[in-house]
Amino acid sequence: MSAASRRVFLLAAALALLALPGGHAARATGNPQASIAALRICTGCAQTGGNLSRYKYVILNSWDAPLLPALKAQNPGLKALVYKNLSFTVSYGCQNGQDLPYQTTGVGYCDADQHHPDWFVTDASGDRLNSAGYPQAWIMDVGNPAYQATWLQNVLADVRAGGWDGVFMDDTDSDMGWHLDGRQMARYPTAASWRAATRSMLASVGPGLTSAGFLAVPNLYTPWASSYDAQATWRDWLQFVSGGAQEYYSKWGSGSSGWFSGSDWTFRQGFQAATEQAGKIFLGITYAPSGDTRTMTWARANFLLFDNPANNGALVYELSNPENQDPYSAVWAQDIGAPAGDRFQVGSAWRRNYSGGTVVVNPTTSTVTVQLGGTYYQDDGTAVTWVTLGPTSGAILRSQGPPPPPPPPPPPQAITLAASLSGTSVRLTWSGMSSSSADVFRNGSRIATVNNSGAYTDRLGRHVHGTFTYRVCAAGTSTCSQDASVTVGGAYARHATRLHAKRLFLLRKLRRAARHA
Repeated sequence: MSAASRRVFLLAAALALLALPGGHAARATGNPQASIAALRICTGCAQTGGNLSRYKYVILNSWDAPLLPALKAQNPGLKALVYKNLSFTVSYGCQNGQDLPYQTTGVGYCDADQHHPDWFVTDASGDRLNSAGYPQAWIMDVGNPAYQATWLQNVLADVRAGGWDGVFMDDTDSDMGWHLDGRQMARYPTAASWRAATRSMLASVGPGLTSAGFLAVPNLYTPWASSYDAQATWRDWLQFVSGGAQEYYSKWGSGSSGWFSGSDWTFRQGFQAATEQAGKIFLGITYAPSGDTRTMTWARANFLLFDNPANNGALVYELSNPENQDPYSAVWAQDIGAPAGDRFQVGSAWRRNYSGGTVVVNPTTSTVTVQLGGTYYQDDGTAVTWVTLGPTSGAILRSQGPPPPPPPPPPPQAITLAASLSGTSVRLTWSGMSSSSADVFRNGSRIATVNNSGAYTDRLGRHVHGTFTYRVCAAGTSTCSQDASVTVGGAYARHATRLHAKRLFLLRKLRRAARHA
């Protein structure tokens, strides 16, 4: 299971990439967004995780669909994939015998438990098998045609309803050893039998998504093993989908260590090379703490060393601490133009030239020095003609002058507000707000905080009149709409005034009559 999916399981229990238009041309124009992506699937990440519109690709949860119109309005080239697990269902997605409306899986636990218990993978005793690390995640029979069909039907409905561009299919695993932790599946007693079942699942749901016009990007797990050719399996599975994602792309774990070197580096980078050769999208995902510029540069230099921009791949740099912070950094988003040729070896290091610079990667455990054959510039503008790299480190150098300033942030989201009057009720409607909740203000004072449904009715009362000015804001922020005003009065107020005067006249008349009686 991916580190990302493990966060989803844990957090829920407790309660930059692909299809990038322009490909090569986008990179040549100096647009750093052409090959960066954001994986924002922890609780609250999409709402608090910074400016997602700066990316060309984001992976979000199903319940984040309301954010998409505003993101795409700010960045029409953005592609959004919804997270779905291929091989598991989760019991925390089921409450009081009903599946919750938004699922991180393709089949809900309640539905499977009540109507399709045969879809749960069991051991020889008939006991259901869950993930050893995440007990609320239950292994499903990916080789079952009925499960495959229902998974596809449910996911297609979610994708269409939410306006997604495609699906990120997590836990597309060729080996379940980590999850099983020594246990054995009765139906799939060997790793080879599970691989065959997963292949049949991909062969069913992958074309089912792509033929409907959606991207299908599995998070492929094919570990290094002597029993089969992991990269051959990867290449075989690519034929059914739009591309492949690889977690732990340039290092193991989520700390500032574990960078790949030697044969490990060669093996891991081989998956990107195989994906590029197949003309498919490649997504490399690296985890590290915020501010770890060494890992940022290492991951980006590795990605550029193998990247074919025409295939629209991207690099995701996901922060492990704090997780709900936008990982954007000019270090890993920097652009040096279009490739000027293939990668080539310089001693024990690797290098590739670009139209606006060069990248150098040292995948060894020794320090190396590489002569550049010309003048290049580091991030701080320092001119260099050679570069010394420590073990498992990289360099991204520009060929002209100091680096340009980072791109300006996109304009703030434009929230439009309209107000209409019906009697003494004011109907407010708005659009363009990406927050999940909204603050409603009347005459400068907040009168309500509501779910961001795009509408609210303010009932003023029968005897209220005057001019009222409204504003809505993304809850807790200063990102607000323009003011919208309505006047309560006019004919209604005049009618109320006349009625009140008539009542006073009749009351006085009755009092006079009483005195003369």
